[in-house]
Amino acid sequence: MHANDIAAVPFSAEQQPSQQDLDQLVALYERGDAVQLESATRALLDRHPASAFAWSVLAVALQAQGQDPLPALLKTVELAPDDAESQLHLGNAYLASGQLDLALASFMRALEIAPGFAEALSRLGDVLQAQGHLKEAGECYRGALEMEPKLAVAYLGKGDIHYAQRQFQLAEASYREALALAPDASELHRKLADVSVELNRPEQAIERYGAALLADPANAMAHGGLGNVLFRLGRHQQAEASYRAATGHTTAIAAHHHGLARSLHARGQTEAAEAAYRHAIEMNPTVAAPMLHYADLLRETRRKEVAIAVYRAALLLEPGNIDTINNLGMALQDDGQLDQALASFQQVLAIAPENPISHNNIAAILNAMGQPEAALASSRRAVKLGPKVASTHFNLATCLMEAARLSDALRSFETVVKLEPDNRRAHVNIGSTLVRLGRIDDAISHIRTVLKVHPDWNEQHSNLLFNLTHSPNVKAADLFAEHLRYAEQFEAPLRASWPQHSNVRDPERRLRVGIVSADLYNHAVASFITPMLEHLADSPHLEMVAYANSFHDDMVSRHLHSLFSIWRQVEKLTHEELAQLIMSDKIDVLIDLSGHTGFNRLPTFARKPAPLQLTWIGYPGTTGLQAMDYFLTDRYYSPPGTLDDQFTEKLLRLPACAPFLPSPEAPPISPAPSIANGHITFGSFNRAGKLSREVIARWSALLRMVPEANMLLAAMPNKQTSDRLRSWFAREGIAASRLTFHGYTNLHDYLALHSQVDLCLDTYPYTSGTTGFHALWMGVPTLTMVGPTLPGYVSAAILSHAGLHDFIAHGEEDFLSKGVAHASDPGRLAGMRLEMRERMRNAANGRPDEIARRLEVALRHMWQRWCAGLPPISFAVDGQAIIEQTAEE
Repeated sequence: MHANDIAAVPFSAEQQPSQQDLDQLVALYERGDAVQLESATRALLDRHPASAFAWSVLAVALQAQGQDPLPALLKTVELAPDDAESQLHLGNAYLASGQLDLALASFMRALEIAPGFAEALSRLGDVLQAQGHLKEAGECYRGALEMEPKLAVAYLGKGDIHYAQRQFQLAEASYREALALAPDASELHRKLADVSVELNRPEQAIERYGAALLADPANAMAHGGLGNVLFRLGRHQQAEASYRAATGHTTAIAAHHHGLARSLHARGQTEAAEAAYRHAIEMNPTVAAPMLHYADLLRETRRKEVAIAVYRAALLLEPGNIDTINNLGMALQDDGQLDQALASFQQVLAIAPENPISHNNIAAILNAMGQPEAALASSRRAVKLGPKVASTHFNLATCLMEAARLSDALRSFETVVKLEPDNRRAHVNIGSTLVRLGRIDDAISHIRTVLKVHPDWNEQHSNLLFNLTHSPNVKAADLFAEHLRYAEQFEAPLRASWPQHSNVRDPERRLRVGIVSADLYNHAVASFITPMLEHLADSPHLEMVAYANSFHDDMVSRHLHSLFSIWRQVEKLTHEELAQLIMSDKIDVLIDLSGHTGFNRLPTFARKPAPLQLTWIGYPGTTGLQAMDYFLTDRYYSPPGTLDDQFTEKLLRLPACAPFLPSPEAPPISPAPSIANGHITFGSFNRAGKLSREVIARWSALLRMVPEANMLLAAMPNKQTSDRLRSWFAREGIAASRLTFHGYTNLHDYLALHSQVDLCLDTYPYTSGTTGFHALWMGVPTLTMVGPTLPGYVSAAILSHAGLHDFIAHGEEDFLSKGVAHASDPGRLAGMRLEMRERMRNAANGRPDEIARRLEVALRHMWQRWCAGLPPISFAVDGQAIIEQTAEE
């Protein structure tokens, strides 16, 4: 309360309170005790009901408590109609409540009574400004300052006009003049902070909001403004605190709850963010922005139908809002409504035809609709309109990849990183494109260059390791050392904080087994894991928990859902958050299915969230982590004593590393093509990234030794790749007429191509996996050469389980010798072809039920060792027996 809040009104002698009464009111007023002041004033009015002064004081007491002062002010004016100060205070009350016409009348009356009343003229300017009459308002402020040059409220009004006209430097000057006259006015500091925001001076704005709050900690607008600045600076936790302070006051507005929601949303606190969005919308349902951002949250949390409805509600309020129309299009795209999504993006384009993002989004839809040429045209248009927009080049590169134009795609991805040097996805795609172009060493070199600048990019470290496993120029010891370097970078700093697990050490109790994977859908990993889970899910001794690190909704993912007791979507969690979730779930054994492949969660495993951790299927090699206890393998995949020193994990050998179940789309086995052709046809179905110059040179040497043979190469991504491989063969003296190339195709046609092949030739050092299984099922064995690392044993293990040891070579000379021998005996290949499926059915990897039973025995054994305080040790499971092994065996 301020002294000038009380109007000085005349009153007659009989209305005059006693001096004692006046002294009491003054004392209460000076103490700022509004409650006691109201009580004392009402008592005084009981004795002097016609005291205009007492009614004036009552209005002040009520206003200080946030109550409506209008009735008391009206009574004051009724008793003292010719008092200009009373009219001023009544006008202020009307203005505060938005009753502009009544405020105007009161200020005009005050000026009628006292024509030189500067403050009344200034307040008249406030009313005119609120009505949009800025010119007339400015004249009032100038007139008021001529009457009273040190009138702070007039400078404030001038500043507001400049602010409304976006003349921010002039506004700042006026607000400073006002602040010099009223240095403790919180609102002036707040308005100066608002100007600093508009002038893009965020640190100055933060300082000025702080000054406003120092003067009045209850200034909700200052708390909200500070929150806005902090949010824009990405300081979301601090922004949340400011918005919470704003929403804690009765003067909080819907925008403060909206700001709180956005800061919570940015920090991943979706439930709290959703509640705050709803509150903001309920407070002011006429504003579209909270609806837009609420719909964004709904879309991110996969409530697609509700998100679409909320976007459409927001569009009813702002029909031309480009962000809302665009995001509606993305929600429709997520929901598979591609035609409607395209219509939304085209609507954006109609509003902003030169917007590159619109063309970008249209390209993505056209690509998804199977219109690659139209998508490419839209992407090119986006790049032309936005040559400095990285996302347009990224989308163009993606379209070029889809069109199998790898060299062009590579150039576009390289443009992305020129525009955004820290664009992780572009760097990853540069590496993968180089691999698909057969430039494995260039991919490795690119990743190493990136890691020199960004050593904390764990995904790129994993990509480096995965690519090193494909390089024939990397020694086994060096490859292992690289994996240890990964652990030193990402695990070593965490080891001191590994938790002391409180899991109940009961060796026979039911175990909670967690599986972490990004491939729990129609993916090769799922094809291996599904038949195992179908058996493990029925075990009364295990409870299976899924941690799905990607979202997919297909027949495979839906079936997998039914095989887990608990299914958690975790792709949006940080590694720390996922580790905390796993610990809270009390997982006993945690299984990784990714290793150093895409979307892995090894940094989560590096935090040791479960007492026992093992890696399986996804990656042919060690993780390098000390936190990973076991690697699941078999006696052929990693023969005892051969590769043990290349693992930080202990090797757990099952009857087979993983099962193989054939595709129902597989056609019947056809007769050997050599019967009709009169010559042998070699084949390869491996991805092009595994076809190095060294591999082509080895195959060419065999083709020279078997000059009547031809070769079929499938899974070619594009003509460019085929032409490059032809040139490599040509340099080795192999005519193009002996080579046949086939591109990517559907699974049935891919399997049917095996009818044209007598014998597959393997890649090196990364040998065939799934392709080797498929080839055997179609009756075609693979001639492989064992390598020095685990990827070099993949194909050999598949062949060994089928009893085809004579197709496994040790060294290049042996490879060529065995290749010539098999090519010289086409009758044997033709006969074996017809018995191949029976061999595979009888092999260990053809019996998923048996592998699952042995895995359960293994899990129990490792758990019992942990309960007894014993460290992990390599062992094999033979029936129900455990055979402990050492590296020397």
